[in-house]
Amino acid sequence: MFQLLGAAAASGYIITALFLFVAIGRLIRNALHTLTARLPKRSALKHYTMAAVSLMFFCLLVIRMCFIATVIIDSAIGDHDVKISGDPRSQF
Repeated sequence: MFQLLGAAAASGYIITALFLFVAIGRLIRNALHTLTARLPKRSALKHYTMAAVSLMFFCLLVIRMCFIATVIIDSAIGDHDVKISGDPRSQF
């Protein structure tokens, strides 16, 4: 029981931290967008900066969604007895 509560609390903290990382990533993206708006339209620095920040933000979103999906799948599997056998009808 205590392990289950500890795991739920830990996953809640991790999900909250991931949401905070995404929010901080958005602030950084907006700040860099404001700073790079002063550069010329065809500046390589502007292009690479926005590409790197967009990639970082996308990775944060992917990490957050993968962790949330893992928690949901893990909690769904933990509630039921999972039987593994060669009979395809016993799987459902």
